[in-house]
Amino acid sequence: MEESEAKKKLLAGVADLWPAAKGSVREYQQKCTKKDCPRCQSGEGHPVWQLTYYDNGKQRSKHIPRPLIGEVKQALENGRKLEALLVQVGLEYIEELKAKRD
Repeated sequence: MEESEAKKKLLAGVADLWPAAKGSVREYQQKCTKKDCPRCQSGEGHPVWQLTYYDNGKQRSKHIPRPLIGEVKQALENGRKLEALLVQVGLEYIEELKAKRD
């Protein structure tokens, strides 16, 4: 059985898209537990990064340490590219199936 061109394209594209993740990242300000923290007393708070994602239909979130933000953002960008690739090769695969039928 001949391997699908769409499958070859998918496998070739996936290799370049690691790491990949799905979700979104946001930064917000949070107050700490220190009683005399000048940042919190001024109302500024501390920057916190959070990843929001869906797991089995439920929205979840996870704290992301500041040094990892760049890597997480790259994984999310790769995840978006991977989703687009899946759509593209999926459509190509359907066309391949139609061509075989005719």
